Amino acid sequence: MHAPTTAPRDNNFDFLRFFAASMVVFGHSYGLSGQADREPLRLFSGSYDSADIAVHIFFVMSGFLIAGSWLNSRSVLDFAAKRALRILPALLVSVLLAVLLVGPLATALPLGDYFAAPGTLAYLSNAALITEFRLPGTFSTNPFPHTVNGSLWTLPYEVLMYASVLTLGLLKCFGRNSALIGLMLLVGVHFHLMPLLELQSDLLRKASRLGMFFYAGVVLYLYRLRIHWHWTLALLLLAANLVSARGEHWELVHLLTLPYLTLYLAHLRVPRLSGFGKAGDFSYGLYIFSFPLQQLLMHWTDGQLSLVPFMLLSFAGSLLLAVLSWHLIEAPALRLKRYLPRAPRSDQAAATAAIVPPVRVRRIP
Repeated sequence: MHAPTTAPRDNNFDFLRFFAASMVVFGHSYGLSGQADREPLRLFSGSYDSADIAVHIFFVMSGFLIAGSWLNSRSVLDFAAKRALRILPALLVSVLLAVLLVGPLATALPLGDYFAAPGTLAYLSNAALITEFRLPGTFSTNPFPHTVNGSLWTLPYEVLMYASVLTLGLLKCFGRNSALIGLMLLVGVHFHLMPLLELQSDLLRKASRLGMFFYAGVVLYLYRLRIHWHWTLALLLLAANLVSARGEHWELVHLLTLPYLTLYLAHLRVPRLSGFGKAGDFSYGLYIFSFPLQQLLMHWTDGQLSLVPFMLLSFAGSLLLAVLSWHLIEAPALRLKRYLPRAPRSDQAAATAAIVPPVRVRRIP
């Protein structure tokens, strides 16, 4: 395979995003039905389930595409506004639906007490990327109790990664060396420093884990013209990942193999897949609307719904919500990008782009 193409539609990012979002729905189905110990990929890896690995795929693609987005952006405002328009409108609707619809349908409290409880107001902080999982009196008897939307925890880390790219850009040091150093630091913190010092910080563990995959994507973007993209290398990396499963070093092997495999598949020439997103990009809607719906299904069936019907019903319902979200919220919000100021590119951005030519892709998330 040639180096990642600059053709606007000659890639499979839309398909891979949808596939990863679907993995999240199906992976969560095990935990939300009380069968987390049966989840296939957790049994395979011993570490991560399907939803975890899907999130890693998302962060690899995000790092690759955000690096290109920064180099293509006309200004800091242009970069930041595009990111905000992609994430915040649908997130706000998801949070409001949880408070105004999911909570009242599921709470064990009288509605007056539910709306008066401090936790109801606190849940709105999710719209500002401050994660709050609970709504008063909701889902207390579910197999996975109390949590309204367990998918939202990754969004603050995603935005943190955007902010890191923006900061490096403002400091005029965004490039191959800084990205590679950042990746190495994250790997060192996650695999060496935290175990060595016996650090128990959940925040640091998640930030370093997701940051590694994000910056792996950034590095592969910046070095993409120097990397050998070939199916034989992809097969060797896949074999290494499979053979090391459940081994002591699988997590490190996973980090070293998944980013290349993800981006190889994203740029593999498969004409039908390259047009996958023509009807819309439903991945984000699947991701942020599926968990509350799955919890409601468990609540309404008293946790007795068997796994396969639960998977199928929750996926169908979540896909419907995702389609509505794309057409009613996300796509109209993205069309507002046309009103952003068309400021000329900074000298630094132009110089960096000259050294590292950007890949132009459709609908950067």
